[in-house]
Amino acid sequence: MSTSRKPIQSHHKPRKGVPQQVGDLSQDLLRRLGFDHANVAILPDRHPQVRECERHGPYQISAVDNFGVVRYMAPVCPVCATENMSRRLLGSASIPARHQHCDFDTFIVETPEQQAVLDTCRDYAEHFARYAAAGSCMVFSGSHGTGKNHLATAIARTVLGMGRSVLQVTARGLITRIRETWGSKGGEWTESGILRAIAGADLLIIDEVGKQFGGDGEEIHFFEVINYRYLQMKPTIVLSNESAQGIESYLGVAAFDRLCEGGLLLQFDWPGHRRGRVDANIGDIVP
Repeated sequence: MSTSRKPIQSHHKPRKGVPQQVGDLSQDLLRRLGFDHANVAILPDRHPQVRECERHGPYQISAVDNFGVVRYMAPVCPVCATENMSRRLLGSASIPARHQHCDFDTFIVETPEQQAVLDTCRDYAEHFARYAAAGSCMVFSGSHGTGKNHLATAIARTVLGMGRSVLQVTARGLITRIRETWGSKGGEWTESGILRAIAGADLLIIDEVGKQFGGDGEEIHFFEVINYRYLQMKPTIVLSNESAQGIESYLGVAAFDRLCEGGLLLQFDWPGHRRGRVDANIGDIVP
C-alpha cells in the first residue's frame, strides 16, 4: 500500500519583492515545521539577542539592520576575544602581575598635586565611555616611582570591569613585535595585522616611552600605531619618565599632536616612592 505525503503548506505567502518583517518570517517558519508558533523561545524574533560572559557580562550576538535584516555575530565575548588576541600578539596580559594590587584607593596622596592627578585619573576611568567616545588620550610625565603605573593600572582595572578590553605594552616591546613581522619570525602576523589588533583594544597603554633606541624608524612606527587609533577614535595612554618635550621628541611631533588633541597631559612632579624615604633621625630607608 502506497501512501502519499501532503506537502507542508505555508499560510503566509509573501509576494515577490515585498519585504517581510523578521517576526512574520519567524512565525511562518514555526508553523511550517509544526511547532507551536506561540512559543517564542524556540525561535526568538526579538533582537538584539545577548549572551552572558562570566567575566565581562552581557554581549550582543544579533542586530537588525536598517533594512530589517537580522545580522548575527559570533557567539563569543568580544572582550575575551580581544584579550586573547592581545596575548597572542604580544605575549602579555592586560595587567602585569606586579601591579595587580594597584587601584585608586591604594594610591598615596600627600600633596594637592597628587590629589588633582588622582581625581583626574579616577574621573577618566569612571566616565570612560564619554572619554572613549571622544577618543581622548592621556600622557603621564614624571620621574621614576611617582605612581604613573599605579594610576594607569587603576584605570585599566576600572575599564576592564566595564567589559572593555585593555592592552598594556612597553614602547620597546611594541616596536620589537612590529619588526618581527619583517622576517620569518613574524609567523601568522603581518605588520598591518598587528596594527589592526592594537587598534581593536578599547584602551591601549604604552609604558616606558623614551627607553627605546629612538630614530626615524621608530618614530614612523609610533605614528602608525597612534594615528591608526586616532582615526578609530580609540584612547591611548602614554607613560614616560621624560618631560613633555622629551616625549614629543621620541614619538614625533605628528604622533604627539594626536595624543594632545582633546587629551590630558598629567605632570607627576613629586619625589618617587620606589626607593622609600630617608628618615632624618634614623638614616634608614623607610618603605
